[in-house]
Amino acid sequence: MKLITKPREHTAPVRYGAVSYWLTVACAVLLTAVVIAAGVLGLMVRADAQIALGNAKAVRMALHTVSIERYGAGLPFADPSQAGGVPAEVYREVLHLSKAPGDLWLLQTGEDGYDVAKLIYTEGAFTVTYTADPASWVVDGQIELIHAVP
Repeated sequence: MKLITKPREHTAPVRYGAVSYWLTVACAVLLTAVVIAAGVLGLMVRADAQIALGNAKAVRMALHTVSIERYGAGLPFADPSQAGGVPAEVYREVLHLSKAPGDLWLLQTGEDGYDVAKLIYTEGAFTVTYTADPASWVVDGQIELIHAVP
């Protein structure tokens, strides 16, 4: 049996210039998108931190208002044995006045028992710490890197 073979045809070499150009453009676009997305996410986290700080300041002002009311009525303001470091009615009144969605802990009062000396406010992934002397506000964020469920 005799095999019949066809003669080879000469083909022009494949030019990859256009493919290389479009791959370069696609890589540049993807890199730009990743950089922009990272910047936008950073801005969003910072905006959430600013909101938590604003709510913490509203809580501090509400605490100040309620402490003045309690002082005028001759009622105690702080109660370390209660949740949040204040009596339950004070806690509810502060959250009502401030309209803050987070939780608060009054850690320390002034010598008179009515001034807010140290406060912690948590909202979502942010913890805001207020210290009266020297006056400072610190916002910490909790970033969950790995979440594994067995």
